[in-house]
Amino acid sequence: MKKSTLALAFVALMPFASANAYEYHQSQSGYSSAPIVRTNTYKKASTSRRTGGYNNVITNNFYYGQPQAYADAPMASGNYYNASKKQTKTVQKSYTSQTRKYFLAHPFFQPLQGHFGSVTDLSYARNSFKFDILGGSVLGIDKNVPAEYNKILDIGVAAISGKAETSQFAVKEDISFGLTDTLALIGMVQYDKTKTKFKDWSGGEPGDSKSDSGFNLFGIGLQNRFVDNDEWIVMGEAYFQHQKDVANTLMGGVKAGYKINRTTVYGLARIAYTNLTDGDIYGAYVDDSTGDWLMLSYKTDVKDLFQIEGGLGAFMVLNKYFTLNGEMIYGHYDWHNQLNIKGAIGWQPGDMFALNLYASAALYDSAKGKTREFMNYDVNPDISSYGYSSSVVYTTGDYKIKDYNEWKIGIQGILYF
Repeated sequence: MKKSTLALAFVALMPFASANAYEYHQSQSGYSSAPIVRTNTYKKASTSRRTGGYNNVITNNFYYGQPQAYADAPMASGNYYNASKKQTKTVQKSYTSQTRKYFLAHPFFQPLQGHFGSVTDLSYARNSFKFDILGGSVLGIDKNVPAEYNKILDIGVAAISGKAETSQFAVKEDISFGLTDTLALIGMVQYDKTKTKFKDWSGGEPGDSKSDSGFNLFGIGLQNRFVDNDEWIVMGEAYFQHQKDVANTLMGGVKAGYKINRTTVYGLARIAYTNLTDGDIYGAYVDDSTGDWLMLSYKTDVKDLFQIEGGLGAFMVLNKYFTLNGEMIYGHYDWHNQLNIKGAIGWQPGDMFALNLYASAALYDSAKGKTREFMNYDVNPDISSYGYSSSVVYTTGDYKIKDYNEWKIGIQGILYF
């Protein structure tokens, strides 16, 4: 039986549109943003001169700022700051100017043809759960002792409890390139350091931990923004990701947004298929230098995993520098279901750079109360008092998850050039 250490809390449907960013005319989660497209149709601010100056307004995802006296310039649909001036001389002449600024943290971004988008995502994530060992059976597997010891040993497994904790620091880089104004190619790579601990044993035993680090995730994909007008924006996505020594994943998704004043309200749906490349078990796993190991499996005798999620979100323009984004997502992640909430605040001082600070947490997870299988490989066990002499034993049984917690924080540096 082969095993894979696969922390689905970090792998399952990882914000696979984190190369997203979107435009805000001046002028993405997790993990995302919206696109830049030129169009000949746009709305103008209806401003009139008053004593004391002009008022800035945000209407239908457009930011209308202080007027300036320039000639007309086309602008793309989406969220933007519009500096416009309308002067009426006796008859019909009017002049308008618009300056573009792209909201790079918008959930529907992709670059125009020949342009690049970059999202550098630094994040820290943790999941943990308390568990009870319910019991199990012990098998002597020492090849150097008589065959009668290579059987189920009459040794009881003590009922004990503990806590499993997995944490990950990750740096993920997504680069997108506009093949056309509506189709973008995306490449991604991730460096991460993941640590798994088993601790807080009820019997007072010392805890164990295992760390792994390196460039462990690589991917490529396409984004197609096939609708973008004054009211609607719709994007389709498809990706392939390879997790080193663990799994290959195919993912697809669609997002559809409706623009209301300064807010884009959107829905999303994603589906993923994962093939385990090194084993037929996945879960939380720790080994040590002596050869001992313990695994709390999430699922056994499996090669293929299916995950699906859907949710709602909203992106709001506060002013020409700050934005807010919120999402609530419910997903089926192969062995458990989860309701997750995410919030982000973006700051964009200029046209080509933005920072996006985000956090997410699980509000509900069906893992609580589930009974799963554990495996323990013990070299040189202390079983002499039982009348056995096997130097290697393999224990398997059931454990019950008492609770399950998961959260993530991160910051994205977004460039458009």
